[in-house]
Amino acid sequence: MKILTLALLIMLTTSSCAAQTTSETATNRDGSLALFKNKKESNAIYVTKSGNMGIGKKKPTDKLEVNGRIHARSVKVDLKEWADTVFEDGYDLARLREIENYINTNGHLPEIPSTEEVLKNGIELGEMNRLLLKKVEELTLHLIRQEKQIEQALDKVATLEKEIATIKKS
Repeated sequence: MKILTLALLIMLTTSSCAAQTTSETATNRDGSLALFKNKKESNAIYVTKSGNMGIGKKKPTDKLEVNGRIHARSVKVDLKEWADTVFEDGYDLARLREIENYINTNGHLPEIPSTEEVLKNGIELGEMNRLLLKKVEELTLHLIRQEKQIEQALDKVATLEKEIATIKKS
């Protein structure tokens, strides 16, 4: 009797919880599947006939679309190209003055999308990481170049100071 009562209690609890979270799981007319659909469509999961899945998105056009925040321990993005071309011989590193003129004209760095473009189209994480690394590498090359120029200028100043001291002695 105790086992029967326990089993009945488990069944009632399970069906009660399921009734609160899932009011409908159905195949739609277009062949898509709606899972965990309830009054708030933002909590529903949809799978299209083509295999696209939407969480809170009724008609996903990509393999996975989420209408909300995603939390993950790790995300891997496969890319076909990386930014290390900056270090190759013959790379055309823009002069800082050219970059300044571009920024003054366009309000953002070259190759980086504008605010309007990002708000309209979003960003591709892999591509944006590649572009940001490219900008960091370009900045590193500019800093190396400037450090060399500073060292040359300091050497020249030291040489001139020696010449001045020699002239004063004579």
